[in-house]
Amino acid sequence: MILKKTASGLAAAALGLTALTSAYPSSLKASPVLDTYAAEGYKFYDTFESDADSWEGRGGASVRSTLAQSYAGESSLSCTGRSASWNGAQKPLDTAEFVPGTAYSFSVNAMYETGGATENFKLTMQYKDASGKAVYSNVASAIVAAGDWVQLANESYTIPEDATDLVLYVETEETTTSFFIDDAAAASDGVVIEGAGQPKIRTLKIGDVTFDEKINVFDIILERRILINGTEDKLTKKASDIDGNGATEIADLVLMNDFVLGRINEFPKPPKPDNPWDDYQETAEAKWIDFYKSSIKNMGNVDRLAAKLEAAEQGEKLTLAYLGGSITEGTNYSTPYTNYIKNTFAKGQFKEVNAGLSGTSSVVGLVRCEQNVLSSTPDIVFLEFSVNDHEDILYKKCFESLVKKILSQPNDPAVIILINRSKGGFSSQKQMAPIGENFNVPVISMDDALSKAFNNGLLQTGDYFTDEYHPHAKGGQLVADCLAYFTRQAMKTENRSDGYVIPTTTVYGTEYESCVNVDPKTLGNFNAGSFKSVSGYGGGKLPFGYENSKNGNTPMTFTTEGKGFILVFKANSTGMGNVIVTVNGKETKISGNKQYTWGGPDAELGYFQPETGELNVSIKMENPGSNFTIWGVGLIK
Repeated sequence: MILKKTASGLAAAALGLTALTSAYPSSLKASPVLDTYAAEGYKFYDTFESDADSWEGRGGASVRSTLAQSYAGESSLSCTGRSASWNGAQKPLDTAEFVPGTAYSFSVNAMYETGGATENFKLTMQYKDASGKAVYSNVASAIVAAGDWVQLANESYTIPEDATDLVLYVETEETTTSFFIDDAAAASDGVVIEGAGQPKIRTLKIGDVTFDEKINVFDIILERRILINGTEDKLTKKASDIDGNGATEIADLVLMNDFVLGRINEFPKPPKPDNPWDDYQETAEAKWIDFYKSSIKNMGNVDRLAAKLEAAEQGEKLTLAYLGGSITEGTNYSTPYTNYIKNTFAKGQFKEVNAGLSGTSSVVGLVRCEQNVLSSTPDIVFLEFSVNDHEDILYKKCFESLVKKILSQPNDPAVIILINRSKGGFSSQKQMAPIGENFNVPVISMDDALSKAFNNGLLQTGDYFTDEYHPHAKGGQLVADCLAYFTRQAMKTENRSDGYVIPTTTVYGTEYESCVNVDPKTLGNFNAGSFKSVSGYGGGKLPFGYENSKNGNTPMTFTTEGKGFILVFKANSTGMGNVIVTVNGKETKISGNKQYTWGGPDAELGYFQPETGELNVSIKMENPGSNFTIWGVGLIK
């Protein structure tokens, strides 16, 4: 029996069937596929319709169920954040169910969207041999073109007799491209598991609509069918449009017929495309073009970006904004990229907003976004917090809320996520890249590009870094070059989309999206207590401050309407005090002593409730006489 996941098939299988019994493998019981599969010898059949089905990220990769793509059904498993080709998606196998010395049938469907023209995918079995040495055994491999699904299948793979610690995983031959997998299955030896099969790698050649690398009578037959019925396949559309006017018409069939009959020996050159970027030829050396390409982690939907830049070419105003930490504040990448955009696209009024602020995370960025960025009505916004954020859920939700907040502005700005890395290799890419993927916005990863360049010897760390985190001028130029390359690719017709719709799905949550910085003295019943008004931070980027008086401990109090607030405060590794934040009777202690801080701003969630309501707030020193300075109150409306 050949089985494949479909919504109707699963529903039909469910009718009249009893639940799985304890005799069936535990991995199959955990999947949504019913006992029909177990009866046919299936060990597992993972469809990723609701979760990762016990698959996990390998190396630095992250995996999650996603609606972005699917081979069958509605979902697949996305694999992002890969920093090496062996990073991927993996599933541990129990030797009680997968007995060493026994043959099994394995199948996984895989695809990718952005990257090179083709990818070599591999399904690999990792195990330990009798000596305890790790062995990596090829189960199946296949080459596939971007946008196509390919099946990695082996109907009779024998697990070695001495194997222990079995792990089945999907990887690529050389690249770190993000990819998707779907309908992953294992069954008894010889079971044919239906899948995408081995797609033919098609090469575009004008007139070769059958993609057999010839132009003959069979192409004429198919061209006639295309004229009558049309085609939705983009590559076929290009191949059938022989005169290059953007449509398949009788004139194209006449040209093809003349070519096959020998009346002409070449097709006329197509007219210059309406989009001049389609003809743009990169001038950099191949090694640098490869470097630029490797920085595009997710091309995403570039409709908003292209629309803004095209409008700027027609003389409309363009505002380019950067929100991030000290790497952005230092301007080593922003200045050359701004100059590129200004000189290449801006034919009318142009404005740059650099809202970089040293040492700040996306939590602080969310609080100050309204005043520092959105007040300027930006058209394009770069977000750069990848070496400042941490794994705590607050950072993840605030970064995702920040993306959603900017995308939701009435002027439809474009958002691009920029991911840097430290000299030692740290970045928050693992948690940020899935957010970019979910919102289908561009993700430019200097983490990926630099890691690859350092590993293959193209660059040394000194060619980029001036210290542990910051690029020097030449390093910043490399970032700007990657961004400029991405921009040129985004302008090409092949990468355009027909509009952009903000998705309703989230990765971590966007409940802080409405956050805006408010001065507590403007709120109801404000009393500063023992806090005194002082200067803000960052030259007006955090415009107000309140510092506790060491001679008293009367709480600061105020009332407002909202769901909660984020408190921004001065943080240092030592020597700072704690405050007790009380909201509607609930207490939260916030410490000014934070690891990795040096006297700049940090932030914590003071209070949150799911519904908007009255907030009665009190902020009081835990220990009178210690230091604590408030630099922001991010009210979540």
